[in-house]
Amino acid sequence: MSASQNNLSLVVNQQDANGVNIVNRLVGAIAYSGVDGQFTIGSLTDTSAHTQTFPSMITTALQYYIKNTSSGAQVITVTWTHTGGSSAVVQALPPGSVLAFWCTASASPAGITALSLQSDVANATFEQYIGG
Repeated sequence: MSASQNNLSLVVNQQDANGVNIVNRLVGAIAYSGVDGQFTIGSLTDTSAHTQTFPSMITTALQYYIKNTSSGAQVITVTWTHTGGSSAVVQALPPGSVLAFWCTASASPAGITALSLQSDVANATFEQYIGG
């Protein structure tokens, strides 16, 4: 077995006003036999960009998940650099929002080589997983 088995389980579900499933799509368990991964619960103490550190055994993240767990109105902006590319804002996440990138191949141009988070208000909280 690999040093780190990184899995994402995903279901897309939509219900009508009566609670009846309109869409109930099991995307499944998306797996990658990786070398490392790290789950973090964090806080952005100010409004500057905070570079995120990758787990020690990887230089390119092939799996990334973040959820803005803030209870207020803090919006977290995710910026990353994809392999061979340049830094770009990926998404601004209001509280409760989730962003997931789960690549199953390590061939270029897959992956993220740099990652930062920035909040519009101090003390935004989040949870994230970085793997590869």
